Amino acid sequence: MNDVFGQDRPERGSVLHVVLEGVPLTSTAGASSEHELVAEVPLSRSGRRARVALGAMLQVSWGSRGKVRTRTYQVADVVTPVGGRPDWRLIPVAPADEGTRRAVPRHTVALPAVLVVDDVRLAGETVDISVAGVRLSFPPADIATHPLPEPGTEGELAVLVAGERTAVPVTVVRSGLLPDGTRDVRVYLTGDLDTDRRRLRDFILAAAPEDDVPAGPQPGPEPKPEPEPAQSNEEPVSAS
Repeated sequence: MNDVFGQDRPERGSVLHVVLEGVPLTSTAGASSEHELVAEVPLSRSGRRARVALGAMLQVSWGSRGKVRTRTYQVADVVTPVGGRPDWRLIPVAPADEGTRRAVPRHTVALPAVLVVDDVRLAGETVDISVAGVRLSFPPADIATHPLPEPGTEGELAVLVAGERTAVPVTVVRSGLLPDGTRDVRVYLTGDLDTDRRRLRDFILAAAPEDDVPAGPQPGPEPKPEPEPAQSNEEPVSAS
């Protein structure tokens, strides 16, 4: 089989994404062939190395030509050179595929949500949600006085899961305006697998996964600023 770098397997130095127990982690590809992939054992946000059993199956995703590729690997060994970082030796068990649906189940659902970024509080709802990230929708507002959060900004997201407030740290990945002025924000979930992350993970994994395609229209050209919507008296969740 004539495999293709980037399409069938990640290139050396590629950023890899792995989801372990509902927590998305980032690794780096080392030596890569059709028969084996060496990848750095990823660090959690607290600085601890991830631990998995030999023989465990992992969904590994990487970017190639503007698209996401995903392949299933089995952990064959953990190698730690003297004074070096630990690496996984991964054996491919299936062909690479496009997208991340199998690695990161996504659920289209509207949950009350509050995003707090840089002391700015945005109240709205989720559009779709996965163990890796959340797409959020907020009512139209004048961006001159209510600017969109900048990508890379850290904050906290609070959502109602089965009637219970669940707050998790997040990083803004993308923000924009839809044609009707709705503020569209996507965030990446960070932090360790604490009680709230477990509750959110279990809710998502119990739901029927949808195709890994964001629901609704995509952000378009910025419309003319609109007046600030009236404040609702029935906000069911608070980020404080």
